[in-house]
Amino acid sequence: MEKKLKEQIDYGNRRERMDPNLERRLRDPENLYAKNPAMKKGSQDVQRLISQRFGKVADKLKEVTGNQNISSQQVQSMIYREMMEKLPNVKRIEDANKEELEQLAIDACLEESEVPEGWYEIDANLGMPDDSNFRFNPEEPEDEEDDDDEEKENPQIPSFDIEDLTDEEELELEKHKRNIINAIIQGAAKKGHYIFQKPSVKARLDAINPSLYRDYLGIMAINDFLYFTMDQMIENMSQTGQGVAGKVELSNTSDDEDGEESGGEETPDTRITATGLIFPILCHEVIKGLEEAKGRHGLPKEPGMRQKVQGQVDTLANEPMQLRIGPEIVEKFRFALPNEMFEESNKGLINWFHILLYQIPAQEFLEIIGNVISEDASKVKKATSKFKEIMKEAQQMKEEFEEYKEENDIEGGEDDDEDGLDDFLGSLGISRPQ
Repeated sequence: MEKKLKEQIDYGNRRERMDPNLERRLRDPENLYAKNPAMKKGSQDVQRLISQRFGKVADKLKEVTGNQNISSQQVQSMIYREMMEKLPNVKRIEDANKEELEQLAIDACLEESEVPEGWYEIDANLGMPDDSNFRFNPEEPEDEEDDDDEEKENPQIPSFDIEDLTDEEELELEKHKRNIINAIIQGAAKKGHYIFQKPSVKARLDAINPSLYRDYLGIMAINDFLYFTMDQMIENMSQTGQGVAGKVELSNTSDDEDGEESGGEETPDTRITATGLIFPILCHEVIKGLEEAKGRHGLPKEPGMRQKVQGQVDTLANEPMQLRIGPEIVEKFRFALPNEMFEESNKGLINWFHILLYQIPAQEFLEIIGNVISEDASKVKKATSKFKEIMKEAQQMKEEFEEYKEENDIEGGEDDDEDGLDDFLGSLGISRPQ
């Protein structure tokens, strides 16, 4: 039986292998995503997605280094040392061009994410983030001590056909939904690590110093590879916060002056504060913040349930697995989207699409994602059909919002009535989450 389980991780013809500790955790039917209803085959789906991602990461490292033999730990350690030796020079160049690079990160990430410039306030900072305010472990409910044993048993999720859920079952579903949304957030943010490869961004970096592009490429390629081959080091970082090189926090701008309006001037209601040790990591954190701002629409509306879900799911310890599986989920998600989504006329529509998708109730949401990641083409086609419905609604909402914006001069800021905007968004089924 053990031999059969081991064979579930398909490495194909490649010699590279993941850390044995990670392999064991991926085979565990109780791992973070194996229990998720979206993973219809449990740990088999998790292993399939993560092994596919690992293959792409290994190929990227071989391409960047020109070394086709990266399977031995000795070679991996040598590559790691070579890349880390580049870090002081990278930091020296960045420190001398700090403000320009911080603004470039904002500009590049807004363009990549197709998020309208005025939706959020973004504060981007190059430097080492502090390790305070990290939630390392799930929070235990304070007012439900009698339910501790029941919570620890991880209630089994019933069939999607069952409508009447207990509070525990509803909480579990919401936690699983949040875990998938977090994986999508991390998967989408992963492109921030390589945003410097976009020609427009590379040109601006080359104008600062041509060595930045080459060094970023090496540092990020080995960094990705280590997430699969040095499991203990990654786990230690996620449990202590030490060595974590990036951080993003979302805050409500209305809290800046004790809740008072700032002279009646219209400003975004959400501030994204992103910090990254070097430019690619900063870009990752900015995009993560933009995606997280949309991801709030997938949280439960009821404050108590919302707090429980975030307290038990949004932990630093869960991020490594989200970074491993998220990019593959996002890629399959992209393949399932209707082709029309990528037309120039629909630029920016993906943001409205995400908001609507995340608002779908947990059971249906998880079923949709299950179809997206399926190996069965008919199920992927079913997901695409659902996405077309959501896309049509997103197009209508975007058009109505743009008409409202033009009529009320929101872009100018001076004539905007915030209550009117909230009422309008509410009529579209959207509330600006705090």
